[in-house]
Parts: sequence; C-alpha cells; structure tokens
Amino acid sequence: MRMSRSVVRLVLAVSVVASAFAMPAEVFAQVAAPAVAAAPKPIRVAVIGASASAGFGCVMHDKRADGDYTGSFRLADMVKLACPQLQLVTSDMSSGFFFMSPVANGAKAAKRAKDFKPDCVVALDFLFWYGYGDDAPDGGPVKSEDDRIRKFELGLKELEQFDASIPMIVGDIPDMHRAIGKMLSPQQVPSPETTARLNARLAEWAKARPNVRPFPLAQIQHDLMDKHAIDICGTKLESTKDAPLLQRDELHPTAQGLAGLGCAIAAELKSAVHCPPDGCTPEPIGTIERARGELKKSGLRDKPATTPATAPVPVPAPAGSSTK
Repeated sequence: MRMSRSVVRLVLAVSVVASAFAMPAEVFAQVAAPAVAAAPKPIRVAVIGASASAGFGCVMHDKRADGDYTGSFRLADMVKLACPQLQLVTSDMSSGFFFMSPVANGAKAAKRAKDFKPDCVVALDFLFWYGYGDDAPDGGPVKSEDDRIRKFELGLKELEQFDASIPMIVGDIPDMHRAIGKMLSPQQVPSPETTARLNARLAEWAKARPNVRPFPLAQIQHDLMDKHAIDICGTKLESTKDAPLLQRDELHPTAQGLAGLGCAIAAELKSAVHCPPDGCTPEPIGTIERARGELKKSGLRDKPATTPATAPVPVPAPAGSSTK
C-alpha cells in the first residue's frame, strides 16, 4: 500500500520532533543556547606612595556658563581615566603624610598592598622619602649621607616582600633642589651625588628582578622644571599659564601634570599585565577632558531655612532680672 506524499511528510515531521525530545537535556541546551563570552577579569592594582600619588594640591577648576566646577584627583583616578576601557580595581595606600614617618608608613602601606593580592603594584614615589627627609633609619636626625643610603635599603626591602610574579612599577629619585625654601628644607634634600647613588642602587636592584619596571620619574620631573613640557606616550603635553603642569612648590604636579603621569603609568600597566594592544591608548589630552567630565559644580550651599527644630532656643533670663 502506497502512502501519499503529504502523509510521508507528516510522518517525517513527527519523527524529527520526537527525536528532539529524546535528546539528553544537556545536549539540547548546548544546541539551543549560544555560547556566551566570559567577562574579562578585573585587574587589581595597588598604589603605594607619597603626596604626588595621593594627589596633593591636584584640584582642577573649570568656569562654565552655569557656574564654577571643581574636582580633586589622585594618581589612581588619572590611571583609570587614561584607560577607561580597562576594568581596574584599585586599592590606594598613598598618603600625603608619608614623609612624617617613611619607615613606619612605608611598612604599613606595603603590608596593606600585599594583603590586597594585586595583579600589579604602582610605586611612583614610594621610595622618595626613603632618600629624602631629615630622619635617619632609626628615626633620629640624619648625620651623614650614608644614613640616606641605609634608609633607602629599608624601602627596597618593603618592595621585596611582594611575590616575584607581580609586576611593580617603581619610580626613581628626582632632584628636588629647586623646591628648597618652598616645600623642602635644605636638611631634607640629599646631595646630587647621593641622589645619583640612590638611582644607581635602584637600577642594580631592579636588574636582578624581572618583575620590576623602573619608571623615569627623575627625567619627567626635570622636563617639567626645565622644559615646562613632558612627552607622554608620543604626545607632547605643554604647560600654559592657565594650565601649568607643576605647582608653585616645584615639587608636586598639578591635576594636568598628574594626568600626564597617569597616562605614562597606564601605558606601563598595560604592558605589565599583558593587556590587548587595542585595549586602550593612553594619551593626556583625552585624559584631561575625561577628568573635566568628572568635575562637580561648586559654590556655597543655600542656607537652610529656620524650622522649629533648628531655630535658636531662647535662654531664659535669670530670676529677678529685667527683660526690657
């Protein structure tokens, strides 16, 4: 007996549907659900250092049609703004009070950074006060330049506690003689010869540790002072009257200068943690514009209206006194 074509088609359709229901659930799920790409893993970055990293004086102002806008920034903020495409999770242990007790404060910051379990450590100015300052390794006054060398070794020891697999971006020691009388005293500043010895020791120390990436803070500071400009990631960032790159103390960068440093650190960070080449392209002009986008409107808040809860309570006059 021959079946009609329509009947054959119906039988085949029923067979296909029945086969689908007979598949194991996990197989059916693999066929039905498209693959979902895994989200990129956030990059954990620990920042340790002194006042430059902490954003001392790094306040940006912008006068707009509807009022004045301001905002303050730290190095960690500028690194994020330099590479907004990267998923950075930061723990910022930098402090403007690092100089008050560098040996103790450095040890605390390094321990907290280690506990954070970072993928990368940024130590832009961590070693600065291990070479500068008027305190010897034991906390007493500096008696010779050799005291600075010994104290510097304590800073290197703190950095050595991080696992050798963790990249570290470590700034070298700049010459800050021009800041004497503005922010630094003569007793706090090492001699040029000592500064050279400190940087030579850092280079020797870093050479034996492939995870350490020396950062040319000394050259950048020199360019800020002498050229009033820095070359950051192939872009020349120049100081202007309205937007200087260095503060008047000649020790700290302005918000614009910190944006340039943030770009340079972001570029090192990308390379250190092997980010995709197209992940982001740090450049200072765009970073400064993104920082402007973070500013908040400033100005005095409106005085709150007096309510029964906030109205001053009259003080009763002493008994027998006149209220006229």
